[in-house]
Amino acid sequence: MRAAGKLDVGINVGGNAGVNFNKLLNPYDQLTVGADVLWDVNGASGGMQINPNVTYKTPVSKAALVILNVGARHVDDDYAKYYYSVNATQSANSGLPLYNAKGGWDSWHTAMIVGYDLSGDLRDGGFEVFLFGNYMRMLNDASATPYTSIRGSANNWTGGVGVGYTF
Repeated sequence: MRAAGKLDVGINVGGNAGVNFNKLLNPYDQLTVGADVLWDVNGASGGMQINPNVTYKTPVSKAALVILNVGARHVDDDYAKYYYSVNATQSANSGLPLYNAKGGWDSWHTAMIVGYDLSGDLRDGGFEVFLFGNYMRMLNDASATPYTSIRGSANNWTGGVGVGYTF
């Protein structure tokens, strides 16, 4: 992969819009449906991404909170070409075959966060501990690119733990 060369870092700027629905299954839960739209503003890819998502959060006890999220990403041709294509120079340097990527849905993901308030009450602030897990599946040209299909994987797992403090 290194032989293909480094890409410039993209700086993405955009906006987010969504709508919240409260008190669906209990008095404290919330469902959010929204989307981000991002554009590369420094000229790395010059591309655009649209990231729709749905998030549900609910307390499962006085001290514990669960957040579930499902989302996807749609990219334009400029983004796909920059990040997923293999040009002649990259092919010669890396041994990967030439590949011309096109835009479209490039991934979907699902995530879960479980938080626990160490004081035993989510409402009073203080320290919390968190567990995080995420699964992402690359699709279409993002999955078919030699970077993924030969040298990588279309399946990506992420996990972690954290500590937070609420004032």
